[in-house]
Amino acid sequence: MSSKTLLIDLGGTNLRSGIGDSQSFTISDINKLPINSNEDFFEALSSINTAARCDEIVISAAGPCEKNEILMTNRDLRISGKDLKNTLGVSACHVLNDWESIGYSLPSMSATDIQTLKEGNLDLQDTCLAIGPGTGLGFSVLRFVKNTPYVYATELGNTKSFNEFFSKLFEVTNSKNFLVLEDFLSGSGLKKLYLEKSGKNVSPEEIVQVYGEDDLATFIIDNFVIGLSALLADLALTFNAKGGIFFAGSIMRTISNMNAIEMLKENFHNHHSKAHSNILKNISINLINKEHTPLYGNLNYSAIRRSHE
Repeated sequence: MSSKTLLIDLGGTNLRSGIGDSQSFTISDINKLPINSNEDFFEALSSINTAARCDEIVISAAGPCEKNEILMTNRDLRISGKDLKNTLGVSACHVLNDWESIGYSLPSMSATDIQTLKEGNLDLQDTCLAIGPGTGLGFSVLRFVKNTPYVYATELGNTKSFNEFFSKLFEVTNSKNFLVLEDFLSGSGLKKLYLEKSGKNVSPEEIVQVYGEDDLATFIIDNFVIGLSALLADLALTFNAKGGIFFAGSIMRTISNMNAIEMLKENFHNHHSKAHSNILKNISINLINKEHTPLYGNLNYSAIRRSHE
């Protein structure tokens, strides 16, 4: 068996894999495979590890993680690290929530991996927030305890306390289709909002593409950014995120190049307290540009998990 680590990131449609070396912090043999069924996943995992002969596997996937087991939210699949360890005959198999993995990738990033959208303090060795409105709304917190990084995955997207604020912001009254935060702040949220207000079933990509040309799309995107800035300000104060805030995902990558992003910079530090407004002014907001971020997060977790034990 190899001393290197098999890294797996499983999404709703594809599996990405790579072989990680924790000493050089490099990943080789990065591949992307379509996964159409649960059987495809288990067959692909077995085939990849038979060829790689790694003794450790780290898997990231979308869904709440408890006791090294994930029940995925974007496919009907339960992944048990314990079961896979026994089935594949490896020494260790660890399962991470996908945003837990992204959080663990942060301490390993360099300046070239990050694009700053709003200036402020950027310190990857301090408390940081990772967030991404994608299919759902992912969010994790990176904190350091005795100089050791710990990442806490959350279920922020399924919280309800922000519903009234976002219902008023987007001027929607249909509470049946807007039950949790990610019904507003996500790619699927953009689609739901456009459908609710126009009756037209339009993809998130199409909504973003017609920003500035289509009045409804512009209204939704502008308020999406305004609402996101208010949410981020609350989260930044809640966790005292002096290290910075970090976006991941294609939606924020696209919006970061649009005029709407200026609203995020302007509204983020709005607070009636001058002291707290200054705290927010000093927090940077950034975009992760690094490719294969979950794989690098899995590799970093492999390297530091021993300090957790």
